[in-house]
Amino acid sequence: MTEFAASTSAAPADAFPAAPATPPQPQPLPIRFTGSGGEYFRIWIVNLLLTLVTLGIWSAWAKVRKTRYFWSNTQLAGAAFQYHGNPVAILRGRLLAGAVFVAYSVAGRISLTAGLVAGAVLMLLGPWFFHASMRFKLANTSWRGLRFGFDSTAGRAYAVLAPGVVLGALFIGSLATIQRTTPGEQANPLPIVLAELAVFACWPWLHARLKAYQHGRAQYGDLAFEFEPSTRAFYGVYGKAFLSALPFFVLMGIAIAGVAAATRGTKDPEAMTRVFVPIAVVTYAVFALAYAVVGALFTARLQRLVWTRTHAGPVRFATSITARGLMRVWIGNGILTLLTLGIYWPWAAVAIARYRLECMTLEAGAPLETIAAGRLPAEGSATGEGAVDLFGWDIGL
Repeated sequence: MTEFAASTSAAPADAFPAAPATPPQPQPLPIRFTGSGGEYFRIWIVNLLLTLVTLGIWSAWAKVRKTRYFWSNTQLAGAAFQYHGNPVAILRGRLLAGAVFVAYSVAGRISLTAGLVAGAVLMLLGPWFFHASMRFKLANTSWRGLRFGFDSTAGRAYAVLAPGVVLGALFIGSLATIQRTTPGEQANPLPIVLAELAVFACWPWLHARLKAYQHGRAQYGDLAFEFEPSTRAFYGVYGKAFLSALPFFVLMGIAIAGVAAATRGTKDPEAMTRVFVPIAVVTYAVFALAYAVVGALFTARLQRLVWTRTHAGPVRFATSITARGLMRVWIGNGILTLLTLGIYWPWAAVAIARYRLECMTLEAGAPLETIAAGRLPAEGSATGEGAVDLFGWDIGL
């Protein structure tokens, strides 16, 4: 036996490096929604009647009952989400936000200048409202006993949202230039036009910053979420939505021009009504169709953009939502809601939630039980939550 053969035959089996272990394949975890229109109708009708009887006070309890129903019927890997919001805290937040809104309304009735100042103050409070709303909403949401959280401060919220506040201040300042116009003097529209163009041009950038802040500061236990930069993609979504809306703008312009041409020189009110009503009906129909088509296109693209760029450690998100699918859900349920004078709305809300949630899938590179730990017990203030609801600033999925 040669020296080489002897050394080879004597080599132990572990002398050769072991092949690298195959990394675990991401485990797809679909989201299921188990709610039904009949169940939600009973919650909705009780909430509606009690809110009317109590002059709106019950709305805080209504929000908690509704949110708990939708979260408790949203399941991931067989476990449902839970909502722990305190209705008394939400009511306190709504009362404070309502006081701010009343002050703004009263200031506007005193004088336009006072209204503009109050509007500027309200806008300055916006970042704090949003930060407080996110802290309250996530701190009161849990899955498998572990709560979500929002790792941010009011100072960071103002740093992120400062460009929006500055643009809002410029817009209000442009309105003030018109207010200072003396009687008989023609107002210069250039400042307000420039301010509107600046807001229009920067809106996708501001939206990208807001979503990066909203998703990038979220936490589940001690697992931090991250959001990939996406400003260019936001401009793409807005640009395609604008191009899709152009034909509808042209149709509405033709309808308005038709009204103007048909009523020009006509002094008979009945003749004007006969011309105006059908054109108004057509205009509203075009507007509703534009909302369904362009709104579905924008919402579906935005959901794909935001969630495919969000991840938390080994967990990533995917969505199969399409504009056509969302449009079909919106139009079918919208028609039934109109035909039933709103009674069908609970079934519509459940159908829309089911479609948007069941299009989502989590891809986990490790068992979910092992990737997060710790607790985030801070509940946060409900004032922001109340303000977000009151002023319609619902910036969700």
